Amino acid sequence: MPGDETTRSDASPAGTPVEVRVRADHGRLPVLRAVAETVAILADLTLDHVSDVKLAVDEICSALVTNAAVDADVVCRFDATATVLGVHVSADTTTDRVPDERGFGWHVVRTLTDTVSVTHEPLRNGGFHTTVAFSKARDVT
Repeated sequence: MPGDETTRSDASPAGTPVEVRVRADHGRLPVLRAVAETVAILADLTLDHVSDVKLAVDEICSALVTNAAVDADVVCRFDATATVLGVHVSADTTTDRVPDERGFGWHVVRTLTDTVSVTHEPLRNGGFHTTVAFSKARDVT
């Protein structure tokens, strides 16, 4: 119908957060990678930046799953604006030393992202609610 056309920028998820929750299990990582890739594509990131987001999500989720509390979930939230894709990955973990900020994986995440931060909130029954937040800016030309 006339007037129902959707332009590329109208189809992007700007302003509409996407959140996915899966059991903290290594077998669920492909789902998180696929969602990260899809959201990054819809946010109109370059192919290189799409790969960066996908790899960063994979590295962060792998670290959180490895140290996840029993029956924990991993939650990924993607917030796209006109200029940046923000990603928050969280899980209940058994330690506040995840991810290992001195390890190679963390170096990879820092290289692939524009900003990155980690927070650990102590839980009443032990362990921590760990959140890793990062952003990747769009190439605006």
